[in-house]
Amino acid sequence: MIAFLETARAKEEAERMASSIISSQSYSFPPSSLYSASDIRKSTTFAVMIAETRNGEEKILRAFSGFIGGKASAPGYVNPCFSQHSFDSAAAKNDKAIHELTERIENGDTSLIEERRRLTEESIRAISGLYSFSTWDGKRIKLPGNAPTGTGDCAGLRLINTALRKGWEMKGLAEFSIQEDGTLSFRAPCRDRCSLLLPDMLGLDIIYADEAIAVIDKKAGMLSVPGRGEDKIDSASYRFHRLFPSSPEVCHTHRLDMDTSGLLVMAFTKEAHRTVSMEFESKTVEKEYEAVLEGVIKEEEGVIDAPMRLDVDNRPYQIIDMEKGRRAVTRWKRIKIEVIDGEKCTRVKFYPETGRTHQLRVHSAYIGHPIKGDRLYGVRKPGERLLLHASGISFIHPADGERISFSSHPPF
Repeated sequence: MIAFLETARAKEEAERMASSIISSQSYSFPPSSLYSASDIRKSTTFAVMIAETRNGEEKILRAFSGFIGGKASAPGYVNPCFSQHSFDSAAAKNDKAIHELTERIENGDTSLIEERRRLTEESIRAISGLYSFSTWDGKRIKLPGNAPTGTGDCAGLRLINTALRKGWEMKGLAEFSIQEDGTLSFRAPCRDRCSLLLPDMLGLDIIYADEAIAVIDKKAGMLSVPGRGEDKIDSASYRFHRLFPSSPEVCHTHRLDMDTSGLLVMAFTKEAHRTVSMEFESKTVEKEYEAVLEGVIKEEEGVIDAPMRLDVDNRPYQIIDMEKGRRAVTRWKRIKIEVIDGEKCTRVKFYPETGRTHQLRVHSAYIGHPIKGDRLYGVRKPGERLLLHASGISFIHPADGERISFSSHPPF
């Protein structure tokens, strides 16, 4: 995750929050000597969120990461993602024994190291089981089993969890630490811990979001937009609008095939939607895909120029039609030859100059090298997915007019 709703307004609230902590020498709101700023460590991260209730009332939420002076919360802050009482009980169970073992180990009895490790791991497992996180659709999830220590304690994640639990819309989020000179160092949600939870909590893997646009990394198998029928309403667009109700109902600026994973641009405002959509229409958006094709391609690069149209007798298939098809052009570059399931394949980069439906899939099949796992234009074996990923996108930001670029490593 690069940045998540780090808006100018949120950063202003962060500056105001830090100023209060520094001037009062207390991190609680209202200030109290029980919550002294002297307990704040250099590594402590704070966060502030601008949220909006279902009735349109603005709320300012605050959080800090981990513990300050042994406390997981304080007046004016949201609660951690666990019950403090349950946490204390779980920690106390082995705490005394661990301290006694540590003293004996420090006095030379190294035979007790394994016993201390066992009790420590037992306490960590018990505490990890207490964490609970809200999701975009009103459900609850637990910490994954492979989560490193500290997962679920980040300040920003605590705020996101609170907003989701209350059903409030997130409008801005700023995470920061306070430097010795009083300045703030802003940071994005961490990848090593928050990324284990946020995609499931939000229902989408949002790698960037500001006041105008968001970029998500769509999973293979997820629709970009709702299909026909109630059973096909779940999609990236549907989830985004449900997560951010003030966004346009038609919030997607382009689409990816359901079987294709990768970068998808959403809009928070109608103006941003119109501007970015026009960029796609005018072909000023630069797109890059990575794919694995069946067979070996000897050439290092090339261009596929083959017009396409819908096969009206066999929807949703698209076909090459040199006479009646619409212009479709794809540049490609070979990355390497690799072996998958005992078969030689070619990994390539695609740079489509046009954006026809199923263009990369049809063009790949047209040159005799279907994309591996393509159930429409090739062969998909049990357990396979389409090995096509929207790995890069670059466009003009609708607010400031600067070109902005994003990349995503393919999960295959």
